[in-house]
Amino acid sequence: MLNKRDFLTIGLCGTIIAIGIFAFLGFYKKNNNILKILEHPAPALRKVSSPIDQIDQNIIALSNDIIATLRYRTLVDFFTKRSIPRGLAAPQVGILKRLVVCGLRGEVKVMVNPEILEREGTYHGHDDCMSVHQDDNKIIKRSAYVKLRYTGLDSRERVITLRNRDAAFLEHEIDHLNGVLNIDY
Repeated sequence: MLNKRDFLTIGLCGTIIAIGIFAFLGFYKKNNNILKILEHPAPALRKVSSPIDQIDQNIIALSNDIIATLRYRTLVDFFTKRSIPRGLAAPQVGILKRLVVCGLRGEVKVMVNPEILEREGTYHGHDDCMSVHQDDNKIIKRSAYVKLRYTGLDSRERVITLRNRDAAFLEHEIDHLNGVLNIDY
């Protein structure tokens, strides 16, 4: 049975942990270029992004900044919303280039000029977005299978196939490159 002293000890430990987490977030933000995530109705979210002609140091730096921003938001959202964002498209940070950074299959992927080659089937799932704030996750109908081509930062072209939740997730990110938001469905 817990007594008053045990509750005070637990409360103190929780406070110390919370202070440590917020200190780490401040340190991380200070030492990384965390980009501002645009929110609807920002005009850039409705524009079609331009293809990337060459992967140079500017594109690599942009990718690293988006990765840092996604990691930061992952930590913040985990503690404040109990959710973990999985991806961020360049237009969401005000850069109208065809670039997506995402966590997929246990690793961070940077996709330059991603293009859907094939779609099949229907998948219904929650569709949350860092740029569109809603009270609840919207259920959206998307493809159950997607074949996708993109270029990595090493300039090598890749083709991947995705199913269900992952397929819907990448369709969502590519929608951002085309000026489409989940509220359009």
